[in-house]
Amino acid sequence: MEVSGQDILSKDKVPLRLNLTAGFRIQDPLRAKNGLSDITGFLYKELQFGLRGAVGEQTLDSLLEDKGAIDRSISEYIRQETAEYAIEVDSVGVKDIILPGDIKTILSKVVEAEKAAQANVVRRREETAATRSMLNTARVMEDNPVALRLKELEVLERIAERIDKIQVNGGLDSILTDLIRINRQ
Repeated sequence: MEVSGQDILSKDKVPLRLNLTAGFRIQDPLRAKNGLSDITGFLYKELQFGLRGAVGEQTLDSLLEDKGAIDRSISEYIRQETAEYAIEVDSVGVKDIILPGDIKTILSKVVEAEKAAQANVVRRREETAATRSMLNTARVMEDNPVALRLKELEVLERIAERIDKIQVNGGLDSILTDLIRINRQ
């Protein structure tokens, strides 16, 4: 049985449109027919009531996080209502939760803001790790002049990659010393 297009307000007053489907079996047709004049009408109405009750007691966030909670709530309700008529409801499930356009836009912005915040946290962690690494490197170089010289050569190599021609006069030591003097001016 399909219960389609049900407009219901959530606990936090957000209008939603839901579609529900349910499977049922009549275990004792005589008992069901004697107790009810319209079996499918009764089931439809009770599924509507169950859906309204399940959605109305939850906020939009909780509904979106756990759609199965609605299914479980409706299943409990409908099984109690149909037991005396020998009708067994095998399955109940919300097929769709349709949000109004403005709520979709707001939720998209919320998700975007959450993802941006997560990206900022990751970026800050990486910056902190890079700063720690640079500090550790500086400590090693401070205690080890050979490591400092190797780092200077590495920087010189990077500079040389960007220059078409380089002329060395006076040896490598004077290049590094002049380079350091140039940066200080």
